[in-house]
Amino acid sequence: ICVPSTREEDKDENMTKISEDKKLGVWRAPYVHSFFDTRVVRRSNMLQADLGNQPYGAAMSFMEYAMLPAEQVAAAKRNVKEGRDDQAKPMGQYGMTLEEEEAMLKSEGREFKEGEGPSVEDISDAWSGFFLHAESVNGNQAKCSFVGADGYYETSRIAVETALTLRFDRSKLAFKGGVLTPSAAGGSPLVDRLISSGVKFKMGEWMESSDLAPPS
Repeated sequence: ICVPSTREEDKDENMTKISEDKKLGVWRAPYVHSFFDTRVVRRSNMLQADLGNQPYGAAMSFMEYAMLPAEQVAAAKRNVKEGRDDQAKPMGQYGMTLEEEEAMLKSEGREFKEGEGPSVEDISDAWSGFFLHAESVNGNQAKCSFVGADGYYETSRIAVETALTLRFDRSKLAFKGGVLTPSAAGGSPLVDRLISSGVKFKMGEWMESSDLAPPS
């Protein structure tokens, strides 16, 4: 059974500060998509519990942050020292705040209107990465990482591969219907399709710096 009510450790305010994760040796900041992503993951956990009695964890907490690049760590340390970590602004796709990102795009003439976007060539060298660390209540730890192309491209990839999984892998799927999240609906067959489609996935450790590039 998973408790559906919002717990202290699940509150959005926990993801709004700049802080140092001493265990992982990284500095982290608010991430613009974390307030959506965390809800999807927690919903997936509830579905796994309700439909299959196999949740990721009965008391699972999932937080998501932007990992600060080296050039911004000094500023982060200064903000924390001066007590300004509560005023942190969400980071976007470029390792900067959304306001800084908007200013950069405007200066480069790349701020698109609704329904517009960059060409495939313009995002050919862009990549996105997710680095996960999990720890159980008894201290067991696990890491994995995922590196793909531009974030919008990867969102499309997941949508397409989920549709293909539902169409061609129905006999392998644990659940046959309902309002499901991609992970609950697709399970391992979806993961296999995503990896086969070309994304980089590493279990046990995070990617090396040499792997931080778009999939070939």
